Amino acid sequence: MTWVKICGLTNWDDAELVASSGANALGFIFAASKRQISPQKAKEIISYLPRDIEKVGVFMDQDSREVRKIAEYCSLTGLQFHGNEPPQYCKDFKDFTVIKAFRVNTERGWQGIATYIKTKSVDRILLDTYVPGVPGGTGKTFPWNLVNSRKNWEEIPLIIAGGLNPENVAIVIREVKPFGIDVGSGVEREPGKKDEQKIKQFIHEVKRSQ
Repeated sequence: MTWVKICGLTNWDDAELVASSGANALGFIFAASKRQISPQKAKEIISYLPRDIEKVGVFMDQDSREVRKIAEYCSLTGLQFHGNEPPQYCKDFKDFTVIKAFRVNTERGWQGIATYIKTKSVDRILLDTYVPGVPGGTGKTFPWNLVNSRKNWEEIPLIIAGGLNPENVAIVIREVKPFGIDVGSGVEREPGKKDEQKIKQFIHEVKRSQ
């Protein structure tokens, strides 16, 4: 099945729901965000999660020593970088699964991706929607047809994010055939609070699209 990450977890009830839903990974945002979580709270939640589910920390242009301190303290298994982190910065975390996010639209965001792939700086590439002044969590999609027209992505696992929800996730899986998908606001009832029915429907649609 397509790899699924549900991002922006802020409380145990939602984390337990996601862990039991069939998702492969939970995302915890440590950068400035409406869904930001403290390391202390994330550590508490993660300590109760199954060992085989990925626990991904989301960061943006933060000091590498701070990132490593949080990652080790919380027992994260993966790191997702949403800022301008260069390849060497990402390479310093090879003991984690490293995801580098790029915000794209018709014109912007595609430059530089090839460098990360060529230098093997990261393990996965994530494409999110470019919206001026907004680092992520926009709830907006980008033109998915651009993926296949721009690059042969078979060299690295590709994750699609940005505006996904139960109504459109099957479409992007059929059109792009990505390694994975990443959803946050599309399965929420309000920022930082997940919706049980939306999560169940989202996972159902992912399975149905295989």
